[in-house]
Amino acid sequence: MITKISKLKSFGIFQDFAWNGLNTFKRKNLIYGLNYSGKTTLSKLFQNLEFKDKNRNFQGAEFEIITTQEDTNKNHNQDDIENFGFDVKVFNAQYIKRIFTWDIPNSDFKPISFYLGDPSGELDKKIKHLNKQIGQLENIRDNRYQIRIDDFNDYTKQGGKFSAKAKDIRANYLDNKIDQNKLNKGIIEQITNAIKDNLDNHILSEKDKDKTKEEAIAENTFEPQKDDYSFNENLDTLKTTVKTILEDTAPKSISFPELDDDKALFDWVQTGIKIHENETECKFCTKELPEDRISNLNSYYSKKLQEIQKAIKDTKNAISTERNTIDDITFPDKKNLGNSFQNDYQKAIKDFKETVKKYKSQLTTLEKNLKRKESDYFNNIKATEIESISLVENLVEINKSVKAHNDWISEFDDNKKTALGKILNHYVAEYLKHENYIDKEEDKNRASSIIENLNSRIQSSTADKLNFETELKSNVKGQEELNTTLNILLHRNDIKIEIRNDKFTLERSGFPANNLSEGEKSAIAFAYFLTELKALRNDDPPKLPNTIIFIDDPISSLDSNHIFQVRSLLQNFFQKKDDDFLQLFISTHNFDFFSMMMDSTELFKNQKNAQADFYMVKRKDDNTSTVTDLPENFKKHNSEYASLFSVLKEYHSLEKKEEFKYTILLPNTMRRFLELYTSMKFPTSNSLESRIKEVFSVEDDTYHNTKLLHWFSHQNQLEKVQQHDDKIFQIEDAISELMEHIKQNDKLHWQGLNGM
Repeated sequence: MITKISKLKSFGIFQDFAWNGLNTFKRKNLIYGLNYSGKTTLSKLFQNLEFKDKNRNFQGAEFEIITTQEDTNKNHNQDDIENFGFDVKVFNAQYIKRIFTWDIPNSDFKPISFYLGDPSGELDKKIKHLNKQIGQLENIRDNRYQIRIDDFNDYTKQGGKFSAKAKDIRANYLDNKIDQNKLNKGIIEQITNAIKDNLDNHILSEKDKDKTKEEAIAENTFEPQKDDYSFNENLDTLKTTVKTILEDTAPKSISFPELDDDKALFDWVQTGIKIHENETECKFCTKELPEDRISNLNSYYSKKLQEIQKAIKDTKNAISTERNTIDDITFPDKKNLGNSFQNDYQKAIKDFKETVKKYKSQLTTLEKNLKRKESDYFNNIKATEIESISLVENLVEINKSVKAHNDWISEFDDNKKTALGKILNHYVAEYLKHENYIDKEEDKNRASSIIENLNSRIQSSTADKLNFETELKSNVKGQEELNTTLNILLHRNDIKIEIRNDKFTLERSGFPANNLSEGEKSAIAFAYFLTELKALRNDDPPKLPNTIIFIDDPISSLDSNHIFQVRSLLQNFFQKKDDDFLQLFISTHNFDFFSMMMDSTELFKNQKNAQADFYMVKRKDDNTSTVTDLPENFKKHNSEYASLFSVLKEYHSLEKKEEFKYTILLPNTMRRFLELYTSMKFPTSNSLESRIKEVFSVEDDTYHNTKLLHWFSHQNQLEKVQQHDDKIFQIEDAISELMEHIKQNDKLHWQGLNGM
């Protein structure tokens, strides 16, 4: 709790206050001071603590406060006010102004109303501010960023851009050769997610695009073809055989020049030998054959010659067979192969035919060599050079082309699927680049991030708004208690608090109240303040045990009839257990109320020194204020009248008047004493001046000093306060004359006052 105000500088009327040995503040503190002495200014210091705002009152002021908690002292000044460790609640004139708002438009009158749990409408202002803030955030979200997301989401929504593009590709790019199941919005979305990181890698050249498209839309109407064509080449073998035959020779034991020079005759005679075996005459000319003719011819046509002839015949047959074997090789028509393989296949066939032509040419050369041998069996003939020709490579290429076709057929579905994926990637990549899709997605992602932040702020503001609304509505249950307290204060039940649209509305006899008196406003505000404190007490956990309470003039603007009610309410509220509240300050200018509170057994009377103490706020001669311990003569008397007389008499009795500590109080003390004294003497008059005329004789100097008293009346004009120093010195005579008047003319009363 607060133990000292060690410094208060440039804080209103407290220009340079220091604690200077005052008793430390206790848990309960009662402060007395005349009007304009500085009590309310002191309460404003506590308001700065309540709102943790050093500039809420008297901007630029300096202050230092000492607190104690668990026997540990801590200093606080204006610069660390945000770290002040206790809650503070202040009731003063500013609180009353915060309670009431005139806020019903278009009315002939403006009834007083205030928000539940929100005397000044601060929570309502916060709620309205949050509503405005939420609306602004939602407007930014929906009309600036959500539009971008919605525009981007048009790609993937049903019937959106991806749906239209899928239809376009199916109809205009792939000739309607694939159905919707293989290309739709979802497929394009999948492709987009797969390729968007590098679109250029999926865009094909024109040549690759056409080929891939063809594969993607191809239909399988082909059959597998023979792909193992082979040929057992014998050219080199035949070449060797012919060479051997050409180099072989038949021996001649007998010469027959005629036969050597005539091939036809050679062949004819060789055939005729077999016809004339064992014959003696020629079957052609019927002439007798020479005795040794057949024998000599057989010698000429030797066995070797026959072998050579047979070899020639066999080789010719082999060459013919080789040629026929080649001719028997047949290949499929190119139309039986897939279009993509026809060119390579056709070229391989063409190359094969060219090689076959060369191959057969070499066979023909071999046949010519054999023919030459047939004309000269008996001599070695040089063979013509034969080129080694092979059909193997050509057959390999043909087999390769056909096998590629066969493999294509066997892998047709997989290849088509691959080609379709490749061509779709190409078309989608081109589309995404044209749409600037990546930039739009990045913009969408940024918008989503911003919206996430906005939603977080909206959610936080909405939560704050709900908390404020809950806080407003939470005090509905205090309506009955508030009305009960108000009834106690006002002594009547015609003014009540009713709840209208989450506001406390004051009603008089069932109608909205207006033109309330200042006293009624003060009573209503004080009732509300006590209801607020009770809410702090009933919180879970309770907040009141950590709360410092400052109540400034709770009976301000109330007549004397209300003093007892206010005292009763305070006494009843603060007589709870010791730890129910942290610290209490009550200040007042009304001495009767001050005396009643000082006399309250439950709050101040007979309290231990550690629990309660009494203080005075007063003006100093230099028109600044200070705080002092309550003078002893104020403590001794339980009536304002007796205390006022005690002050005047103490001053009157001093020889050195300049040493009197409360000189600045004398004018108001004198006037207040006269008000009470003359009221007792002549109670039917309401005017002090008229009562003075009745009580004092016009020859009495006291009568003439009423002008001086009017000068000091409540010191409520600035120019009078400024001239206070000049007039204060005239008060000595006025007090002396008054004392003498009572002593001489009202002896019994004088004895009573002095016997106190």
